[in-house]
Amino acid sequence: MKKTVRFLVTTAIALLLATSAAMAQASEEAKAIFAGAESKFAKGDYPAAIAEYTRALELDPKFAEAYVSRGEAKSVTGDREGAIADYTKVIELDPKSADAYNNRGSVKAEKGDKTGALADYSKAVEVNPIFVAAYMNRAAVKVDLGDKEGVIADLLVAAKLGNASAQQWLNANGVSGW
Repeated sequence: MKKTVRFLVTTAIALLLATSAAMAQASEEAKAIFAGAESKFAKGDYPAAIAEYTRALELDPKFAEAYVSRGEAKSVTGDREGAIADYTKVIELDPKSADAYNNRGSVKAEKGDKTGALADYSKAVEVNPIFVAAYMNRAAVKVDLGDKEGVIADLLVAAKLGNASAQQWLNANGVSGW
């Protein structure tokens, strides 16, 4: 009986160690595939990059950076729903990813979902209060929605954070106080 229990415990430990080793190897392989995908993306070969990002994600389904990059590639190729799904997955894996909220907001804005875009940009600046791009993007949506006060508020923050475009717009429109 003791030998059987010891055998079962030893077998269970061996399986756990083997699984950990396999996962670490899969992660390293996923990173190597990801690097190749990034190279394809940089060269503008988006379909090949998407295929490689997908391979990396099959090996490591929690590889958030691969979802971000695949989302960017999908967005460039016009697969907005696929891009939104990838950015949503990043947010599930890392709810503090301001980039994922910002990127998803941009895709929603392109689709005409101004309300959804506004919510995502707002979440991005909530997560990262010094994320200038999210303030600028949110201001652009507010322009479309006719929210002049909201535009000025976002551009004031962006200007205070050093964004030259926001500073120029505020100066050109007689807004002071930044």
